Amino acid sequence: MRNKFNKIFFYTFSISIIYFVLFAAFYLVCFVDKDGLYKLIIKNETFKNLPFTLSDLDLKNLSRELMLYISGKLPFLETSVTIDGTVTEFYSVRSKIHMADVRNLIINFRNVSFISIAICIYSLFKIQKMDDAINKLKSSYLKTIVFVGILLVSLVIFASSNFDLFFTKFHETLFTNDLWLLGPDVDYIICLLPEKIFMIYALRIAIAMIIALALPYLCLQILSKIQLPQEAR
Repeated sequence: MRNKFNKIFFYTFSISIIYFVLFAAFYLVCFVDKDGLYKLIIKNETFKNLPFTLSDLDLKNLSRELMLYISGKLPFLETSVTIDGTVTEFYSVRSKIHMADVRNLIINFRNVSFISIAICIYSLFKIQKMDDAINKLKSSYLKTIVFVGILLVSLVIFASSNFDLFFTKFHETLFTNDLWLLGPDVDYIICLLPEKIFMIYALRIAIAMIIALALPYLCLQILSKIQLPQEAR
């Protein structure tokens, strides 16, 4: 009975650390480079989709402020641009509300990641004195990442085979309203951020997540090899 109870801590650690590293991978890809979105817009020339011309400075400020806002570092999204010599608010009311939904979602995921690392540390504290803890951690973590890996690969296959459907289902799952259905004639942000931009981010995030999943296992592998000579003494 005690062994079964102890297993809870091993799998709790595994699930918690996996959630944390997955969110960290997402955050690093999306928000560490403050001009990352701007670079994608310029490289893919999506600014040409706009019915008006924006200066390079406006595009850079627009991109930076959007990412700062949805990451929770900027309290309001009040971005103005100059169109034909007139300073104009870039976002429609509908797109502002949707971006607020996106921001709240990311902040909630971030808060859960803080909770997950706290749970991870607590679980690690509980199992550190158990017999053969490192190898048991390796086993539980490996089983968990296999399950998570299958889910991620399935999502990648789904997204690559029909990104339009994946994009729709993704938004229908995460959002309780239809405000993500924006129109290019009014909601200019989707002119700058067509599906191609989301596809690039999705691919980068998937690659980062795969690497992130491998790192804790490699650390456990190194620790187990260090532990073996010590136990042999």
